[in-house]
Amino acid sequence: MFFLVAQKCLDQISDLILEEIPKAEYASLLNDYVESEFFLIDGDSLFITCISEEKLQLGQNLHFFYIMERFLLDLTSKGGKYVIVFFKDAEHVYLSHPHLLSLRTTMILHLQNNTDIPIYTEFSNCLEHEWQLFLKDRYPYFLIVSDEGLNKSQTNFINILIIHALSKSINVVLTSGQESDTIRVYGYLIHSIHKNYIRLVLCAVTCSLGLQMYREKFKKKELTLQEATDLIRMYCLSVVFLSHLSLSQRAQVRLINSDWNKEHKSHEFLVLKYLATDKSSWEVDLTHLPDLSDNLLWKNVAHYCEVENDQGLQLDMGKGIQRDYVDLWNIVSEESYFGASFPLRETTRLFLEQKHSLPKDKKTKDLSIAAQMMRMIHVLIGKHQELLQKHHLKKLAKCLQYLGFENLAYTLSTQVILTEKMRKETYMGRPARFQLQCMGHYLFRDERSDPDPRVQHFIPDTWQRELLDVVDNNESALIVAPTSSGKTYASYYCMEKVLRESNEGVVVYVSPTKALVNQVVGTIYNRFTKKLPHGLVVCGVFTRDYRHDTMNCQILVTVPQCLEILLLSPHRQEWVKKIKYVIFDEVHCLGGEIGAEVWEHLLVMIRCPFLALSVTISNPEHLTDWLQSVKRYWQNAESTMEEIPNSFTTARKGTRKAKIQNTKKKSYTVKLVLYGERYNDLEKYVCSLKDDSFIIDHYHPCAALTVSHIENYGIPSDIAFSPRESIQLYDTMVKVWQEWPRVQELDPEEFVYFKNKIIITKADARKYEQELKKELTVWISLGQSEKVTKMETAAQNIFRNVKKKQMIRLLCFNEFIITLMKIFRRVRYQRKGMLQKKLARRGIGYHHASMAYKERQVVEMLFRMGYIRMSGRAGRRGQDVLGSVFFYDIPLPKVEKLIKSNVPQLKGQFPLSISLILRLMLLAAKADDKLDARAKVLSVLSHSLMTFKQPKIEEMLKIYFIFSLQFLVKEGYLDEEGNPMGFTGLVTHLHYHEPSNFVLVSFLTKGLLHKLCQPIEKGSTVFSEDVMETLVLVLANLFGRKYLPACTTEFKGTFSQSKVFLDDLPEDFAAAVHEYNSKIEKNFGCFLLTTTKLADMEQEYQLPLSRTDFTGKNDDPSELTSHLMNSNKNITAVSPFACLSGMMDEDLFSAVLRTIGVNAKNATLLWLKKYDYAERRMPLNAYALDFYKHGSLIALTRDNWLNEGEAYNLLRDFSLMIKAIEISLGELCDDENDNVVLAFKQLSKGYAARLHPV
Repeated sequence: MFFLVAQKCLDQISDLILEEIPKAEYASLLNDYVESEFFLIDGDSLFITCISEEKLQLGQNLHFFYIMERFLLDLTSKGGKYVIVFFKDAEHVYLSHPHLLSLRTTMILHLQNNTDIPIYTEFSNCLEHEWQLFLKDRYPYFLIVSDEGLNKSQTNFINILIIHALSKSINVVLTSGQESDTIRVYGYLIHSIHKNYIRLVLCAVTCSLGLQMYREKFKKKELTLQEATDLIRMYCLSVVFLSHLSLSQRAQVRLINSDWNKEHKSHEFLVLKYLATDKSSWEVDLTHLPDLSDNLLWKNVAHYCEVENDQGLQLDMGKGIQRDYVDLWNIVSEESYFGASFPLRETTRLFLEQKHSLPKDKKTKDLSIAAQMMRMIHVLIGKHQELLQKHHLKKLAKCLQYLGFENLAYTLSTQVILTEKMRKETYMGRPARFQLQCMGHYLFRDERSDPDPRVQHFIPDTWQRELLDVVDNNESALIVAPTSSGKTYASYYCMEKVLRESNEGVVVYVSPTKALVNQVVGTIYNRFTKKLPHGLVVCGVFTRDYRHDTMNCQILVTVPQCLEILLLSPHRQEWVKKIKYVIFDEVHCLGGEIGAEVWEHLLVMIRCPFLALSVTISNPEHLTDWLQSVKRYWQNAESTMEEIPNSFTTARKGTRKAKIQNTKKKSYTVKLVLYGERYNDLEKYVCSLKDDSFIIDHYHPCAALTVSHIENYGIPSDIAFSPRESIQLYDTMVKVWQEWPRVQELDPEEFVYFKNKIIITKADARKYEQELKKELTVWISLGQSEKVTKMETAAQNIFRNVKKKQMIRLLCFNEFIITLMKIFRRVRYQRKGMLQKKLARRGIGYHHASMAYKERQVVEMLFRMGYIRMSGRAGRRGQDVLGSVFFYDIPLPKVEKLIKSNVPQLKGQFPLSISLILRLMLLAAKADDKLDARAKVLSVLSHSLMTFKQPKIEEMLKIYFIFSLQFLVKEGYLDEEGNPMGFTGLVTHLHYHEPSNFVLVSFLTKGLLHKLCQPIEKGSTVFSEDVMETLVLVLANLFGRKYLPACTTEFKGTFSQSKVFLDDLPEDFAAAVHEYNSKIEKNFGCFLLTTTKLADMEQEYQLPLSRTDFTGKNDDPSELTSHLMNSNKNITAVSPFACLSGMMDEDLFSAVLRTIGVNAKNATLLWLKKYDYAERRMPLNAYALDFYKHGSLIALTRDNWLNEGEAYNLLRDFSLMIKAIEISLGELCDDENDNVVLAFKQLSKGYAARLHPV
């Protein structure tokens, strides 16, 4: 019976994992917070992944270690911080494979002795108590693990590890499908599970096993079966509570002083103790799963049942909790009936020893009135002291004395005496503590008092004046400053300057997202009005799906990809020359996963000055040096162009307007402006739901720090405390270490910058914060780590419920109700229009890219009308005094990572592609100003951020460019003079989709699309649904390539409307793809062979991570040696470690020399079938074809494992792609009745019609 139930549990766990894996997000693993992210690698999963490498021959151990170290180096070189864990129990899997057990042991010893990676081997399995403590202490963000073992037992072991990690709020990353490029590692990320059924399944199986074994195995019992059943009922209810309570609610759980009875201590986990002694098979370790329970919560349930319920307290547990509890109990008693779910107790047995009563909450004073009084004193003394007379000072002193600050009062006047009545009503607080704790957000900032004539509405700080000087001098600048600090004002000053100077000049604002485009446009319309000649406007917009007044505006707001189109368009260069300034907002996107290279292209192609704004750049000096090198290039290039007669650029100077414009000397300087201080503090809150109440708990930043983090990385520079959080930290430090030597020195009343000061400034508070941070690190260096650990726990307990009502009000609709109703009429026919309207009535508005255009527009209109926008701009200067950040439905470990993690350095992405090179050649050949165009092309080719100060990588890119040109000439896209021809227009139009754009052209040239696109009858222009569906199938295999993890093919569920897994291409189309790939392999293979001269062969003979050198010595030759090593293999470009498994130069794409700086992902190959490390095929998601057939977005979310927003974005991109092909083919084909042109026109219209209603 026991083993049947255990196997049933394992099968349930396997099914749960198969339900979660298809929902995995294919994401960049080390994207935003790489420097201090911490994650785990399961050592046996690493072993499985490397030993399963297709080209590895069994017994070639050195090749195995090379593969393993390359895997780890890929993570280490990109900033990953991780440890590797080998569980003891996993050894049993290899007992029947001694050669694998030996290799695994060697692997552990090698990693321990030859690398700096922390290796843990002391844990038996993931369910033991020590492992739970380790997870609690280290809080890993994710676990890298395989989804399949070498046999069934190992797969079960891994499944339990996965489900345990997910239930502990630890994300899981699969080794299957993991890939990398120059600066990123990608993988399938399964987000931690917060759904109820995980705990319920584990609880149900364990309790069922426990009760059955209690009845069947044990004859001498001090608890009766009915009493044990009562105990299990209460335990089940506590587990259900865990599924319904947030961590912030559990942190407020009542403290039950009663202990479990001794008899209970002996028997509560009697079953677990029995099973722990039985090591016959792995399945028995499942009984440790109740370790996921909360003992204090269980005791609370028992206290309620044994004491409060017996005293007459009858409380409704809630419909949801009661339903889940009944369902859970039914599962527990499924195998053998143990009674009904209610009542919770059928016996009178007491399981708790009754002790003291529960502590009562203390009441606190409302000090808001006192804070306002002190604030007025600050204003009068700090800003108007020269106007104050003696009697004024006396009154102010009386106020200070009334507040209880007699020492401060006497600094103003010594003649104040309080009456006894007044003395009784004073706020007896200490002045420094009071100012920090109650009015920290009102403390004076260091601000200048001298106005700047360039600014009308406020007095700019010194660093802001520096920005204004940059614009006035036509200089460029990289500006790194916190959000809402005031850096954006320089952008609008720049716009104002361009508008003021002429009617022809253009300023371009580059936004990272379309959502931000709309917001900026609204702000510009509110800020600027100007009377312009007919046909010109102030502001224009250009995004992928919307353009308005793009070429006839003075301020263009756009996204990077669209500005790149304009800069590379041969016939838009006259307009490009009108650009006077470019503003790059959030320029740190230069280090992003998608489109990073586009930001590079823009920065190196523009000739005008620029402002590059960012909040998060960790290496701004390096970026500034690179930008300055680009400007020096343009200084030399423009000087050369001016010397060449009859050039287009020189000719323009003949006009009077050009002469006027050239009277100002052009600047090529790039300045770095750094400002690290937030004007207003940010305080963090964790939000949760309790019954119908919305709970908001304060989260102290120190709760995110650990001793190990401070030891390894220090306290992150961007972690800041509000003044009251500094007080909380000091109080906690005093409580933890009562003999602390500096307790008096750092007491707020004694601190040197606070003592006897009526006005404590923000700068004073920041100095106090820095002293406390410094002291924390000193504690660790003095061996007081244990106390810091206690402080971490105490900081986490600073969570206190602060407000239960509506603290956040995004939108208020009591005013302008008629206007609002008119606005919401715009979305009355939108799919989510009614929901948006209902939420807005409750003060909630949301805005994101997946919304319909009109839905987004409504929110943008409300924002421009003055309603509060919260996200992204908390603590805005001039509008807020304090910023509040709310974490809603985000796991606590993720909150901690967000708070303490640093941002990665900007290193640059691989900058070139064959499509880009074709676009550059098109610009150089067709542009009106050839010199300018060629200068732009050379700038793109020679100024990659990745190659900056890296001459070998720069040389590699030159070779890549040459071979790309060779391919374009061979395939008929360029003639021998480099002029574009053939289908260049179509390929460049679809440059987003390389290599699918080149494959589509091969289908056209081979007549495959014409063969497919046959109308329903001769002379007709209509095509059957079969033709349309086949055409979508072809396009989905090219342009809708979203892979699913390999194990999804094992999913046992049924799909209601979708097919889910995309069918292969028809045979003739597949053959054309194979032919295309052969050409690319040949061309790119030659490129790789050529670049091998750039390899560092000294490093190639070392293991990548440990640097263990295997160069060795060539001993005196012997006949036997010559005989054994006599091989004519071509191995010039393949790693010598891979050669041990028989790999040669024809295996370049699997084992090219790693030090040449390029990998197979840079080859424009279109793999028809993709396999993971275990040679399992990874299927393509058929979302594009499924939607065309059923037209249901809901079906895609239900069957195709896509969330609604992602599905909508994918479908919209697919529809835009079809439209782009339709337009390009119409421009290329002289015959408007060509069947392929007509088919794409029909498909474009049909797909858009299906997408429009959603």
